[in-house]
Amino acid sequence: MTDAQALRRPLALGQRPGPATANLTDRELLDRFLRQQDKTAFAALVQRHGPMVLGLCRRILDHEQDAEDAFQATFLILVRRAGSIANPDLLGSWLYGVAYRTARKARTQAARRRKQERQVASVTAAEEPPVDHAWRELRSALDAELNRLPDKYRLPLVLCYLEGLTNEEAARRLGWPAGSMSYRLARGREMLRDRMQGRNRQAPAGFFALVLALRPDGGPLPGHLVHGTVQAGFAGGQAGVVSGKVAALVDATLRGMAAARRKLLHTLFILLGALAVSVGATVFYSSETASPAPFPDASESNTQNATQGSQPTAVRGTDCRSP
Repeated sequence: MTDAQALRRPLALGQRPGPATANLTDRELLDRFLRQQDKTAFAALVQRHGPMVLGLCRRILDHEQDAEDAFQATFLILVRRAGSIANPDLLGSWLYGVAYRTARKARTQAARRRKQERQVASVTAAEEPPVDHAWRELRSALDAELNRLPDKYRLPLVLCYLEGLTNEEAARRLGWPAGSMSYRLARGREMLRDRMQGRNRQAPAGFFALVLALRPDGGPLPGHLVHGTVQAGFAGGQAGVVSGKVAALVDATLRGMAAARRKLLHTLFILLGALAVSVGATVFYSSETASPAPFPDASESNTQNATQGSQPTAVRGTDCRSP
């Protein structure tokens, strides 16, 4: 079968990418997707990062359907923004941030929707088993703090703890030295532990158990979810291919990302302006204090000399009162 025929053939439910794509880096897969519209490359990215994305969505959202909607919206945003990702090697960290923002947006929308539609009979029928509220809050806090970490520390934690890679596997995928990966992983854990301690003094005691609890169960992704996401990605998220909820979620998340980018640029311009004013004032003050005294005018100098010459000069000699 030729590559063209393989691209035209629909992806089977639950089908995993073959070895040809499994050994490619995120950068290479993204490049094949962008340049060749390679469906197998996009499917490989969904399979590779999907368990982490779905696990995060499930931790934030109460209902499975909402989590699957947020999962699909995350990868549709990847389709829309693939060409603008600054560093494709950090795709796992980028997807974590997008999935976190998308799931939080979905949670807000779901709460608003259920508040409007709530009826006692339907709510009772649709209720899911309760979860430990304190444990859920700790997991939510950990996701929030992990999302705030710089990419170079967040990505090792995402790959090793949430995607289940070893240090060596993660280092090979990123092209980093093993020592650099170990250092950044340790530093990321330390930063995360300190931030969790700031939120909850009891968190550090069970910190690593909490982190391990975030790791996906390792089972395959639901086949219908992978198939629907890949098909929707290549349809560009058109109406009829994705639900109205997913399309609205994609648009709302993209608007939020654009607003956050504008806010960041605005803050940066303000800081740069303040820095420029500060530097200018410092230079001006330094030039004023360091400037030499002006030389006296020649006419003033001659007048001063003439005045000094007309003054009587004391004559040294014998005192006239001396005998």
